[in-house]
Amino acid sequence: MTLIRFHGELNDLIPRPMKHRAFGFRSAEHATLKHAIEAFGVPHTEVGRVLVDGAEAGLERAVGPGEAIEVFPALPWALQVRGDADSPAFLADAHLGGLARRLRLLGFDTLLADDAPDPLLAALADGDGRILLSRDRELLKHRRVTRGRYVRASRTDEQLREVVRHFGLWWLARPFSRCLECNAPLRAARRSEVLDRLPPDVAAAHAAFTLCGGCGRVYWPGSHWRRLRAVVASLMAEAPR
Repeated sequence: MTLIRFHGELNDLIPRPMKHRAFGFRSAEHATLKHAIEAFGVPHTEVGRVLVDGAEAGLERAVGPGEAIEVFPALPWALQVRGDADSPAFLADAHLGGLARRLRLLGFDTLLADDAPDPLLAALADGDGRILLSRDRELLKHRRVTRGRYVRASRTDEQLREVVRHFGLWWLARPFSRCLECNAPLRAARRSEVLDRLPPDVAAAHAAFTLCGGCGRVYWPGSHWRRLRAVVASLMAEAPR
C-alpha cells in the first residue's frame, strides 16, 4: 500500500472522501508518479512539487509500495518566471470561447481551438509555447502539454477572474490592444481611414478608432466598449497592492 496526499487547490479535483488527508492506494506495476496522480483526476499540468518520503521526485519516477507521496499545486506563471518576462500566450479549447475573447480584451495573445483531436491541440500548445486552458482533464493529461490550467469556473467572467488570479496577469495586461474576434493586434486609425466601414451615426459621433490589422474590424468607444471597460476596471481593481 502506498500513501498519497494532495495539497492546496488540488483538492478541488479529487473525490470528496480523499480531500485534505493522506489515503492509501495500490498502484499498477511499473506505474509512475504521473500515472498515479492522474488516476485521481489531477492532470500533471496542475502539479508543482512532488515529495516521496520527504524527497523531491520527478513525475517519471516509479511508484513503490510503502512510500508516502505528497503532491503540491503548480506555482502561478508569474512566480515561476520571476523578474521581467514576456506576457504568456494561451490556447483555449473550443469550449472556452468566451474566456478567449476576455483574455484578448486584456491584451493577451489567445488562440481559440477548433474541435481538433487532443494530440493536435497538445502539439500546437507545445510547439507555440502556449499555456493550454481547458475544462477537459483528459486533454491536459497529454504528455506533450507542459503548461496548462484546468479551468474550474463555468461562467465566463469567473473564468477570467480565475485565470488572471492564478497566473498573476494584472501587471501584464494591455487592455484593448487585441482584436476580440481574430486575436491580431489593434492600432489607432484616422476617421478618414475607416469611414467607408462605419455606420453614418458612428462616423458623426466619434473621432477615435482602432483598426484590426488581421480581419479589418473597426472598434470605437460606444456603449459596448464602455461595458467592456467596466469589466476591465473591476478586474484590475482586484490586483494585490
